[in-house]
Amino acid sequence: MPEKRLDVLTDRTVVVTRASHQASGLVEALRRHGARPVVAPAIAVVPPLDGGQPLDDALLRLEQFSWVAFTSPNAVAATLARADRRGVRRRFARIRVAAVGPATAARVEAELDRPANLVPDRNDAVGLAEAFGDPRPGDACFVPHSAQARPELVDGLRARGWTVDAVSAYRTVTPTLSDHLIADVAAADAVIFASPSAVGGHLSQIGERGVRGKVVCIGDTTAAACVESGLSVAAVASRPSNEGLVEAVAAALRAGEHPASS
Repeated sequence: MPEKRLDVLTDRTVVVTRASHQASGLVEALRRHGARPVVAPAIAVVPPLDGGQPLDDALLRLEQFSWVAFTSPNAVAATLARADRRGVRRRFARIRVAAVGPATAARVEAELDRPANLVPDRNDAVGLAEAFGDPRPGDACFVPHSAQARPELVDGLRARGWTVDAVSAYRTVTPTLSDHLIADVAAADAVIFASPSAVGGHLSQIGERGVRGKVVCIGDTTAAACVESGLSVAAVASRPSNEGLVEAVAAALRAGEHPASS
């Protein structure tokens, strides 16, 4: 069945703050509905400051873990790239894999040629921790994550009795935007955030100009980061996907056109 065009997006400018290597799918989805994306990466993915030695150490003793839990596609990519360098990718065949949501699960399947064993209904770190069962004797979970990761997953698992080894697989940094791009961002109708790190990065990029467009978030964790930073969230995607984000932008813009009467 053909995708229904969301006319409210026609000729509306929407800022995409995802890292450059992750932005294309969302950009294409917006363009299909007539929007004009402004690609302004708020984060770039780089190796951790510790040089990756703790990640190497965990990968070399992967057989000690019963689970590996991934909270982002970047964590999957960085971990498996490091596993390739150490020649241990094959060891992932014997470990159960948890993924925080559909995008992360899709990256797991692309990298490992098998589906994730666990994807929670609530697609955030709290939901992932809650989806784990109680540990059996000897159970341990390996959590390779961003150096700036929030503590909810690790704390939640440990509170349930899990032994957790959490290491940095990558970190995010904030790219510099040109003055021309910052001007385009300031004039946009909406801005999309898909991670808490993108919120902080974007705010540091635009400085005193502030966010003027409708703020749309991929989920509750990112929305909470916006609120903590003083931003008003216009809409949160009902599902953590490109289509869900596009629908949320449309809902936010419709609300702006037709404010509720008092």
